[in-house]
Amino acid sequence: MRQEQTLSPAVWLASGPIVIHNAASVLQAFQPGTTRVVRFIGPHRLYRAAGWDAKSGRMASAYGSWWADEHALAQIGARIERFEGFLPPELLKRAWPAQFRGAAALCEDWNDLREMFRLDLPPREELTGVVGLAAPQPQRSTLDPAQRRTPLLAGGGEQVFFKRTPALNAINPLWVHAETLW
Repeated sequence: MRQEQTLSPAVWLASGPIVIHNAASVLQAFQPGTTRVVRFIGPHRLYRAAGWDAKSGRMASAYGSWWADEHALAQIGARIERFEGFLPPELLKRAWPAQFRGAAALCEDWNDLREMFRLDLPPREELTGVVGLAAPQPQRSTLDPAQRRTPLLAGGGEQVFFKRTPALNAINPLWVHAETLW
């Protein structure tokens, strides 16, 4: 279940016990005017891509801040299913991560989508995050989005941000499991 909260995303990000000191850096990843604070109440399921991060030279954490509600992935699946029987299965299999990357505007050098993780929020457990539509991003983070020829990932898919610092994480690691989606 999802419950929208009345607190503004900027205020929520700056409040404790986990404080995000640069709330603007989080909010700029969302399309303007689409963010809201949402409390997820279990049972609920979310997904996270956690592949190779070329920018940092290591695998992205399975317990990171950025997630997608299972409903966002179901929408991608519904679009792809329309082509079953018309396109070869191997092409449809490659369409999943490509559609996810585009909707999440996940730069290629941030994550190669090698691994996926599922967060199963247990019944009556709660997790609060900022929810909104992903803002467009350049295909690679090193490209200038202001340049006309820079290829952009459209974004527009719903994404969820949960608070995390090097010392604290809102996500209980016992709720996270490896998943094979594509």
